[in-house]
Amino acid sequence: MRSIKYRFFGYFFAILISICYLIYKYFILENASDFHKEILVTTAIGFIMTAIIGIYEIAKNNGNYFWLAIKCWLFIPNKIVYISLSYLIRIKLPGTERYLLVKGSKINQYQPVGGVYKLVGNKDIYKDWEASIKPDAKNPKDLRFFIKVKYLPDVLKWFKSGKDREVGVWREFHEELIDNGILTNNNFKSIRAEYLHTKENLLSKQTRFKNESYHALVYNIFSIGLSDTQLKELVSLEQNKLFAKKYAFVTEDEITKECFNKSKTRIGQHTKHII
Repeated sequence: MRSIKYRFFGYFFAILISICYLIYKYFILENASDFHKEILVTTAIGFIMTAIIGIYEIAKNNGNYFWLAIKCWLFIPNKIVYISLSYLIRIKLPGTERYLLVKGSKINQYQPVGGVYKLVGNKDIYKDWEASIKPDAKNPKDLRFFIKVKYLPDVLKWFKSGKDREVGVWREFHEELIDNGILTNNNFKSIRAEYLHTKENLLSKQTRFKNESYHALVYNIFSIGLSDTQLKELVSLEQNKLFAKKYAFVTEDEITKECFNKSKTRIGQHTKHII
C-alpha cells in the first residue's frame, strides 16, 4: 500500500505540473517556439493522460476505501486510531423471532456471540504498522490495537484478504456457549456458519483511550444454520427461561432499544448489526 501511496502522489504532481505548464504556455508565454508547441505541450498532455489512467487504476483497486486512503495519507496520517476487527454471530429462533445473546465478560450487558479475530501465521503487525496493543489486552494475538491513521488502508486491505488471521467463528461460539454451559457439546460438536455481510465504522472520532483520536471498527456478520437436534435444544432453552445470568433471548425491538427486562437490562449497541 505504501508504494501505491507514492504512485498516487507522483501522478498528482505530474498532473499539477503539467497543468501549470499548459497555463503558462497558452496564457502567459508569447511567441512560443516550436519546441514548446511540438514537444513540451505533447509531453504535458501525455503526462496528464497517463496520470489520470494511473489514478483510475488506484481508485479501482482500492474500491470503497479510495477516498478513505486519501484522507488518511493527506490530512491525518499521524493521528492515532484504535482498530477492532471482529465477528458477530446471528443465532435466531425461527417462529419466535428471538435472538440468542450472551452476557458480556467485560461489560455489564448482553450481546451477540462473537469477538475479535486472532492473528495466525507469521504476520507481525507491530513491525509492519508500528502497532501497540490495547492496554487491557491479555493476548497480543487479538486483532484490536492502536496504529497511526496512515496505516489504516494497509490494515483494511490485509484484513479483507483473510491472510494470517482467523477466518472461522467456532472458537468464540465454543467458548461463549459450550464452555459456559449454555449449550451441550453433544448436540453442538460442529456448526454451519454462513457469512452474511460486513459492518464498518471507520474513523469515528473517539477519546476512550489515551492519545486516541479515532475508532475503526469492523464486524463480519455470520448466521448459524441449525440442525433439527440443535434447533430443538435452543427452543427448549428458550421455553425454559427467556433470560438468565449467562444468556438471553430478546426481540428485534429490544435490540433496537438496546435494553430488555422492562428496560432494566442493557443490550450492547453493536448488537443491532445482527438484525
